[in-house]
Amino acid sequence: MLKKFLTVFVSLITLTYSAHAEMKVGGSIALALAEGDATVTEGSTTETSTGDDTRPLVQAFLEGDVPNAPVSVGIAFMPLAEIADADGTVTDASVEVRGHVTLYLKAGGEVPQGGEVYVKAGISRGTVKIADLATTSGSSLTDDEDTLLGPTIGIGYEREGANDTFFRVELNHTAYDEVTSNNDGASSTGDGTNNDAGKTLKADVDLTMLMFSFGKKF
Repeated sequence: MLKKFLTVFVSLITLTYSAHAEMKVGGSIALALAEGDATVTEGSTTETSTGDDTRPLVQAFLEGDVPNAPVSVGIAFMPLAEIADADGTVTDASVEVRGHVTLYLKAGGEVPQGGEVYVKAGISRGTVKIADLATTSGSSLTDDEDTLLGPTIGIGYEREGANDTFFRVELNHTAYDEVTSNNDGASSTGDGTNNDAGKTLKADVDLTMLMFSFGKKF
């Protein structure tokens, strides 16, 4: 699915560039809510917990109108750091994401009050690192990674400003696939023992963002 989406996306970008269509570049500040359901297995014991965390995030994006079509195609990059931090009796862990890229299509229409209401849909991908997954012996997981992948949908409002600038407010949601992280029980810090049973963490993570954007048209 991802390869097909990438093929179509690259084709649309090439068509947009070759046709000298209108391009938009901008940046966003977002208030992000990360929600997750986690299952932690240690030996023969399994425990389930839920949690959420709210963080500010930033994003940069590039868009181009598709010739002879009422849509535009875009790519957004978010240099994410830590998006969630859990400190509890079951799991002490932090979720870090980097290289987060969203490829999307955007379509909208003008409203009588001025501006444009739009919807967007795409796919997001990033590398997730679950750090400091502590066991009862004090050992911790510090370098286990997995791939985040999931569909993104959003709705927003855009209004033009002076000198070919524009402003946006948008609400979007991404539902990522399940991620898995393992701790083999070895102590990475020298604290605790090396004979712990270790832990396996499986988590479903959703990310909802309220975004405020500013950009320029070319």
